[in-house]
Amino acid sequence: MRIGELLGPDVLEIVRDDPAALREGLLEFHPADVADLLAAIPREDRIPVLEQLHEDQLGGVLSYLGGGVLRMALTRLPPSKIAQALDSLEPDDSARLLSFLPEERRLPVLNRMSAKDAAAARGLLAWEPGTAGRLMTDRFVKVGPDWTVAETMAHLRKIDPEVATVADLYAVSEKGRLVGVMSLRKLLPAEPERRVWELMTHDVISVSPTTPQEEVARLVSKYGFNAMPVVSEDGKALGVVTVDDVVDVLVARETEAALAMGAVAAPSDPDEKHEFDYFGAPLTRVVRSRLGWLLLLFIGGTLTGTVLQHFEGELSKVVALSFFIPLIIGTGGNAGSQTVSTIIRAMALKQVHVKDVLRVAVREMSSGLILGGILCAVAIARVSLWGVGPSLALTVGLTVLAVCIWANAMGALVPLLAERFHFDPTVASAPLIATLVDATGLAIYMAIAKAVLREI
Repeated sequence: MRIGELLGPDVLEIVRDDPAALREGLLEFHPADVADLLAAIPREDRIPVLEQLHEDQLGGVLSYLGGGVLRMALTRLPPSKIAQALDSLEPDDSARLLSFLPEERRLPVLNRMSAKDAAAARGLLAWEPGTAGRLMTDRFVKVGPDWTVAETMAHLRKIDPEVATVADLYAVSEKGRLVGVMSLRKLLPAEPERRVWELMTHDVISVSPTTPQEEVARLVSKYGFNAMPVVSEDGKALGVVTVDDVVDVLVARETEAALAMGAVAAPSDPDEKHEFDYFGAPLTRVVRSRLGWLLLLFIGGTLTGTVLQHFEGELSKVVALSFFIPLIIGTGGNAGSQTVSTIIRAMALKQVHVKDVLRVAVREMSSGLILGGILCAVAIARVSLWGVGPSLALTVGLTVLAVCIWANAMGALVPLLAERFHFDPTVASAPLIATLVDATGLAIYMAIAKAVLREI
């Protein structure tokens, strides 16, 4: 059970009787736990709790809030209190929170922040949402490549305690260019007279501020970095993206992918993709995120009726054909859903690219042939037990084989084609593939029936 569910009733009693008593009591809790608490109590009691928090704690709590709770807090709290809270955060966190404010409310908050923190937040907000520039912080440890280990250690004792990470040290030239990186682990046991350039890695893997956040996350995951350096076009060190921010990106991507596979639209704003709050989301947003895909799939589903209407004569001659329609379309939908899930995951991991389309198609159709062959044998045996005759059993079996091959091909090609034409591959969701395979699978069924059954 989460702490919000445990303490919610007690906090409600205090906030209604003596709100000031909360101020010291909540200091003992981690900001993430206070955020859980706010999500668990009624809406009308959230602002009184937030108003009692110390500014330093409030900043942390705001950074953990999501969805409707965060928007309500940013809308209802005074600009001065929000500004004090944001001053206590890393620039990337304050910039992310500021991005949720409309321009007319953002400016009063920025004007009340410290000049240094406001300038840092403005700098990050200048970059496009969803890019490395929005995530980076300029609070990282810079060292000179010609410094000795002793000089570097002396520098570390004097650095700003608010730096984002000290696990990696970045060697920067006099012109500000990033020339190397060195881990603290490598520095500590080194002889005091050795130079940084002797210990550092010279071939630095870095990104630009316009690099998509998902690409940054992929690189950090691939190389196991604690932070990813961000450099300008001329190689100057601008900042670093820390691993905790990368985790947020990965969680957001997984959330978006999970929603897409269920044909639910994720927020269009890249900043909002980091927020998922089931109970905090207004019903209007829930309906809006689902309605578009539902309408599209509904219209697509009517194609199945069109196919059935077209083959009405054949079905009336052999009524038993209709018994196996759910089996046919269910098998095709399942096969297509398995394939599209696998391909989208492989694309996300950069294991499959558009140029691999022919190779992927052959591989998936081959697996469809094998799987379909097995299911074909099972279908013939199962249908024969119903006593409908060998011809109809063969028709169903051959259709299952053909539909498995076709569904695998569709599940492989649609996401790759989406990527080719610069659409998000996750639009090729399992419900979409299933809808496409339903109509085409029925057409395949009727075509095979006409070829095998004499009655038609």
